[in-house]
Amino acid sequence: MLNSKETLLVKETIPALRQHGEHISTVFYKTMLRDHPDLNNYFNSVNMHTGKQPRALTALILAFASNIVNISELTEKLERVSQKHASLNIQPDHYEIVGKYLLRAFSAVLGPSMTPDVKLAWTKAYWLMAKMLTGREAQIYRDFSSWTGWRKFMIYEKKPETLEGNIVSFTLKPVDGKPLPPFKPGQYITLRITVPGMKYAQLRQYSLSDAPHQDYYRVTIKRDQGANWDYMSSSRDDALTVSSAASSASDSSIGSVQPCRPGIFSNSLIDDFNIGDTIELTHPAGAFYLDPKMETSMPLVLISAGVSVAPLLSMLNAVAEKPTHRPISWIQASRHDAPFQAHVEALARNHPSMRTKFFKSRLSDSDVLSYTSSFENDFNALTADDLCLFNSSSEYYVCGPEKFMLQAATHLKRNGVRPERVRFENYSVGSFEVNLG
Repeated sequence: MLNSKETLLVKETIPALRQHGEHISTVFYKTMLRDHPDLNNYFNSVNMHTGKQPRALTALILAFASNIVNISELTEKLERVSQKHASLNIQPDHYEIVGKYLLRAFSAVLGPSMTPDVKLAWTKAYWLMAKMLTGREAQIYRDFSSWTGWRKFMIYEKKPETLEGNIVSFTLKPVDGKPLPPFKPGQYITLRITVPGMKYAQLRQYSLSDAPHQDYYRVTIKRDQGANWDYMSSSRDDALTVSSAASSASDSSIGSVQPCRPGIFSNSLIDDFNIGDTIELTHPAGAFYLDPKMETSMPLVLISAGVSVAPLLSMLNAVAEKPTHRPISWIQASRHDAPFQAHVEALARNHPSMRTKFFKSRLSDSDVLSYTSSFENDFNALTADDLCLFNSSSEYYVCGPEKFMLQAATHLKRNGVRPERVRFENYSVGSFEVNLG
């Protein structure tokens, strides 16, 4: 544990972390991946190239430093990190490598201000966080039971979910034929494939889009139009660069990660993988979920945009499989035709306590909304019944691009919904924070 002096030293570095945190994170990744190129197999190459991964690490370091005397404030954030690590099969020995290079990056960027006392304080702080994460991850792996690591699945069905064909569902069955463990509706799996032209394996997390079944999983994937960018013709000068202040990390790209076009994974999966092909995936994980075993009469409100419908559809299907009088409100935004609309409407016809609302909004081609997009008018058109405002115990699950969720949060807050009643899931690296208080 840190003593009071060491705690103060960590907190005193917060201004420097705010100023240089992303630089520190970038240097860390560059040097670590340069010396341990095999670790490239654990990272999303696009997020490394665009800087999203370093920014996510910066946010975590800052949050930890800011709450060093009140770690309980980080419980939800650290749970999300632990779940993500478990989905990637991160092991305790990885933390040894991370700690070594992270502290080196601190010293390289902060220079003389990284005194021996500050370094010792941050070493203790890092291992405090690492032990919290590895402890929780060990529990998650125990829950995984006999399935840890990668498991081969065969594509059993491949089905377009929109007229444009830009959203596709893949039904996956285990090659070994063994029953699949149940998961909590809303959780995700990590897929791993080999993409021609890429040196390392490509990994992505995708939410499961159906209720738990023993013989198959289903994921629903959107084609990312970012693939129109030709990474093969881009030069090394286009890659992410860092300041020359860290001479040990002067290469122009992060570690061994080559420049990579957005959408390379989704386009490869949709275009190159067909029924009968095999892919690898890990045990379902994630902190955003609905417990279908919990018997409750509290209204359930599911709000989604675009392909982010996937985890909420898993929740809806799980609830609908059992007789229920629980009021359900389904609110779905889409760019053109809404994926799964016919299925959802069929469920609503068989469940008198369920209502639906579909609206078209200007979603961008990628999973991130342009800042010119606005859902304000759409949310304002929702009635009190649509949002189940008649019951202060209503539960809300919101999933979509960040701006969509920010506007949903604002609308719910304006209508008196308490923050503890709302759960958010963001389809991007890092964590989405919203304050309804």
